[in-house]
Amino acid sequence: MSSEQLATILKQCATRGRVLTSPAQLAGYDADGLGYKTFRPDAVIIPADADEMIRVLQRAKELNVPICVRGAGTSLSGGPVAAQGGVVVHTSALRAVRTICKEGFWCEVECGVTLNQLDETLKPHGVFYPPDPSSGPVCTLGGNVAMNAGGAHCFRYGVTSNYVLGVEAILLDGSVHRFGGPAGGRGAWREDWKRFMVGSEGTLAAFTRFWLRTLPRPDKVWTFRATYPDLIMAEKAIHALVVHSSFPVAIELMDPRCVAMVENSPMAVGLPKDSFMLLTEIDGPPELVDARVEAVAQILRDAGSKDVVFSDDEEQRKKLWKARKAAGGLMGQLSADFVVQDAVIPKRALAELLQLVYDEADAAGVRAVNVFHAGDGNLHPNFLFDSRNPGELERVEHIGKRLMQRVVDVGGTLSGEHGIGNDKTAYMPLVFGPETTRIQLAIPAVFNARHQLNPLKVFADRRFDPTSNANGAHTNGHQQPDASAKKNGSTGSRCFVSFLDEIDGILCLPATATAADIHAQAAAHKLRYPLLLDANATLREHVDATGYTPASSRFGPFCDNVVGMNWKLPNGHIVRIGERVVKTTTGYDLFRFFLSSGNRFGEPIDYVIRLRPDCGVTSIYWLDGTADAISRAVPLLLKNNWMHWFDSIDLLAEGNTRRLRIVINCPAAEAPVVDAFLSKFATSQSLTLRIEPNVAAPLDGLPDFAFKSSPEHVVALTNSLATTGVRCVTLCYNGVVHGYLPENASKSDRVRELVTHHAQPLESIGGDWQSRHLSPPAPSALETDWITRLVQEANIS
Repeated sequence: MSSEQLATILKQCATRGRVLTSPAQLAGYDADGLGYKTFRPDAVIIPADADEMIRVLQRAKELNVPICVRGAGTSLSGGPVAAQGGVVVHTSALRAVRTICKEGFWCEVECGVTLNQLDETLKPHGVFYPPDPSSGPVCTLGGNVAMNAGGAHCFRYGVTSNYVLGVEAILLDGSVHRFGGPAGGRGAWREDWKRFMVGSEGTLAAFTRFWLRTLPRPDKVWTFRATYPDLIMAEKAIHALVVHSSFPVAIELMDPRCVAMVENSPMAVGLPKDSFMLLTEIDGPPELVDARVEAVAQILRDAGSKDVVFSDDEEQRKKLWKARKAAGGLMGQLSADFVVQDAVIPKRALAELLQLVYDEADAAGVRAVNVFHAGDGNLHPNFLFDSRNPGELERVEHIGKRLMQRVVDVGGTLSGEHGIGNDKTAYMPLVFGPETTRIQLAIPAVFNARHQLNPLKVFADRRFDPTSNANGAHTNGHQQPDASAKKNGSTGSRCFVSFLDEIDGILCLPATATAADIHAQAAAHKLRYPLLLDANATLREHVDATGYTPASSRFGPFCDNVVGMNWKLPNGHIVRIGERVVKTTTGYDLFRFFLSSGNRFGEPIDYVIRLRPDCGVTSIYWLDGTADAISRAVPLLLKNNWMHWFDSIDLLAEGNTRRLRIVINCPAAEAPVVDAFLSKFATSQSLTLRIEPNVAAPLDGLPDFAFKSSPEHVVALTNSLATTGVRCVTLCYNGVVHGYLPENASKSDRVRELVTHHAQPLESIGGDWQSRHLSPPAPSALETDWITRLVQEANIS
């Protein structure tokens, strides 16, 4: 197709939007944040709205050129670039924040909304969206979702995938589908397809809008800065902060090379040039966070710092962050080119990996500086060079290969938040062997069989072939199992073996393990796994019964607290799915998809779970009153900043009885602060308060069914169910009702009756249902086709 024909079709698609074809216009789209890699597109289209985006995808087959969807282009992995030429679809015009539901803690936004724009829009409503990559002033939510972005504050709050409730996506045939929605479940689908969409780097679909989860905005924030003469002292502080009851939202570290770079610039803040700088932050209700300030400062001093500065003043806090914020911009000013990697490693390997970076860079004559998210081991080594000088780029790439090999060897992963793009594709064989690569590539084979969407990204052999007439899935052949797999009991080199990492709080154990098995390994290290419902049920039985437990209010669903698995495929092969670190954007999110699939694609053999610090004392607070008073109290409690610190906020309902149950795990010294808040709250709502101090966390048992709704609807749903003989334990913030039926009931028939009545309203808001007594609903014809393609391409049957 000639450039003139291409422009003509695009102009027909964008009757109100713009089409760019001149060399000067296209030059602005030939790179992302990695400026030294340039790929000139043949044309750029800026749709005026989603309808124009749909028209572009509807004519994708006619265009027969690669299509790359792009937001602000701030990626640092070579993601939103036209690596094979073709058309760039720039989504900058889709900038509407459509809905903010503060009662339901969700918002609906278009893909071109910038992160800071969303934050400013949410402020008046008292909520916020936690992911905060440093490009927040310009980066778009479409790019954030595509790359599963993180940021400095994701140590406690989590990354983008933890907050995506729903995705509206345009597939290559122009069809539009909603995966999930405000309730954050599967919606009308049998499988949770949005798991594949998040972090897919533009290779599966074009996104138009999202439903995102929000949280109450913190009432108060304290920022701390400390310097250390060596890494050993800095590591001591990091390890102590990670398990402290203040649960810092950020733990950042700059090495002496980075500190010297800042101090030798106009952005200098007066730090010792030969020091490591650690930055950490805590937030929460004023009465709670203020009581923790001195303890955090003492941790920093005890580790060896003689320069600890902290403040809760907004202007002073900005000054404390100044060096960290300035580092990224300075690298672009001081060097013609730079590469930043973002591998994630177990924190015990930090010193080894930093030394490897220094040794390799110094030997190659390449300048290297490190500034990174130390709390979760997310490295950010920056290599400064000039690609115009012969051999420099090759030396940097050699360092990258050596670094990534060692990252994988110590149990890490290639990317924690930047994604793979085309910058890290060469390293993917370090993580995925032939069989696991085939399973990964089965995913784009379902939605983007010819790799027309964003080719040459994620996997290097995802190349668009314009001569191919394929309109369905390609066969990848029948490859042999690889080192990532094990069969008949023989363990492959990449499969997980049982371990406990007490520093990172990660435990690998069989899927048949129970609460006692976890406690036996974790308790001695003052760690716990709060997502338990039944002392005698196995972990697998927990996951099969529900995606949530009461502690999901604070720690998220199972899919955020199980981070990896050894998974037995239907063909008998056992493969490693997921990681042993808590952050990853390495490949498609097969882990969360399989975990929520109800074992329809195999079964778990081992789980890798994320433990949490045991802060001292668990207490249960009971609030009793009239049904109306309890119903009114729920939304008031949820919107309070205290809700971040409660393990659970549960509404218990049976017949006409309503109770609120609040569980907290905290140091004994903080219990009076909690008592005072809840006593005052109970009085204000005409409720009575009863405290059970220093007890075990409640175990409600495995539910007979779980209904996934949204917070603003869940109280009404609970009241409806409770009057029909169902005992309800409602996880208020998660919008989940766990239903328990009388033992003498025909449970399968009763659940079927309840599902028949409630399924459609739940699905209409992106919710779903789950029951250990009923099979899931049959998939639609379209979904059946997707499932069939996935199984065939993965060759797992």
